[in-house]
Amino acid sequence: MKHKHHIKPRYMGGTDAPENLIEVSVERHAMFHYCNYQLWGNEEDKIAWRALSSQISFDEAHYEAQRLGGIKANKIFKEKMENDPDFFKKISNYRKELWKDEEYRSKCEASLLKNQNKAMTAALSEEAKQKRLDTFKKIGHAQGKKNSQYGKMWITDGTKEGSRRIPKDDPIPDGFRKGRVQGTRTI
Repeated sequence: MKHKHHIKPRYMGGTDAPENLIEVSVERHAMFHYCNYQLWGNEEDKIAWRALSSQISFDEAHYEAQRLGGIKANKIFKEKMENDPDFFKKISNYRKELWKDEEYRSKCEASLLKNQNKAMTAALSEEAKQKRLDTFKKIGHAQGKKNSQYGKMWITDGTKEGSRRIPKDDPIPDGFRKGRVQGTRTI
């Protein structure tokens, strides 16, 4: 299988003109991007090399490229906002006008709610919980005596206001039980 490789990458202004393209094997294509990454340190080449050498899937490469593009765009936007007061005013006025549009505002709110729900579902998954625990263990966060709950337990009288922490070895007072109430949930 042959790939077309840009001699001058598109992210550096290269085009799809025939004189800027060479046909190479997948392995050589990966090697070119690895060498470019080593020479110039461009993340675009790192992403291409990792995808071509099967270290990441093409979906992951696409995601990484989009993320990288967003980072670059945000940097340019931020510089323009800081250095051009007229640009800042134009953007502010544009956003204010846009927000007056009821349909736009309701779409934004619906999208935010949808994405919040997706994010919460993902964050509460068993896989995400395990990943957090593994990371905490690896960096020593909240482990053993570093844990604010170390040597303590929660007790409650069944109300949110009646939930409190006591030393683990203390007896549980009458009318209380282990656990706590947060909002309407009992833990």
